[in-house]
Amino acid sequence: MKVNLIKQNNFGSLRNLELSTSTLSSLKENDILVEVYCCGISFADVLAVEGKYQDTPPLPFTPGLEISGVILDIGSKVKNFRIGDEVIALSKWGGFADKVIINENFVVSKLKKMPFDLAACMTINYGTSYYALIERAKIKPKDKILILGASGGIGLSAIEICKAIGCEVTAMASSEDKLLACKEYGADNLVLTKKDNLRDSLKDFKEITFDIIYDTVGGTYTNDSLRFIAWEGKLLIMGFASGDISSIQTNKVLLKGCDIIGIFWGPFARGNKNFNLNCLKGVSDLYNKKLIKLSKPSMFHISEFLIPLEKIKERKSIGKLCLYTDSYKGRQE
Repeated sequence: MKVNLIKQNNFGSLRNLELSTSTLSSLKENDILVEVYCCGISFADVLAVEGKYQDTPPLPFTPGLEISGVILDIGSKVKNFRIGDEVIALSKWGGFADKVIINENFVVSKLKKMPFDLAACMTINYGTSYYALIERAKIKPKDKILILGASGGIGLSAIEICKAIGCEVTAMASSEDKLLACKEYGADNLVLTKKDNLRDSLKDFKEITFDIIYDTVGGTYTNDSLRFIAWEGKLLIMGFASGDISSIQTNKVLLKGCDIIGIFWGPFARGNKNFNLNCLKGVSDLYNKKLIKLSKPSMFHISEFLIPLEKIKERKSIGKLCLYTDSYKGRQE
């Protein structure tokens, strides 16, 4: 069976990616063949294309970690899914395509009332935030939470999940329009980044400490975060959108008695044989109870893949970006 996909043969520039056609391999006994409708785009895709991701994929390489779609075929030992089922999946790369083969362990049923675009875009962002905030940080009502880089897809997901639990959320972003997006998703307090510096940004802010700091930015922000964390607070290391990895000043950790928690969620983590999708079921439950709405992504046809990738690389994106295929377009029409 033929598959249309975006691939690259050499790491480096985003422009190394190209539309291509390939032949799918045969299904193994525990595999599922999914007709892709939508594929969420994440900062990890950009890093992987550039050869900078911490878990470097083999070449030739097709980006895309999160998809939604409909099952076209199943392996001989797949028991919990049927052809025609609407599903969400973590694709361990390869999602920028119109079909993808995925092990059944990384597939979950999609709620019928959840649109395909929201379903594809909840996986990395909302799954990661649920895991980080609920399972690792164990947030509770009235916790004061600071979210750095709050207007991106993962930041908005963190805002929604924190508000669903009853926390007070302070969102920080680099422009007024980005802060408006944060407010739309429930942020209580808005802080505009000044001089790309956390200390200057929070200098006149009424809150001086936070129970949880959700750091997607890295660089100088990571160490500066320790200045604003409460006694026995938690600093969640989510990623390095700034492009810089900070060296932690451990004396600050000692003085605050705080925890530093690294978050690397997903089946793309090398050697993670016990991975499960309970986080996605938790997110679906919050959505079903109308405690979160899931951030609506900006949509691009798969042939326009370069536009959203460059927006993310240049830090010009607000919220989640998503590719869609002709199958999704046909369904909408």
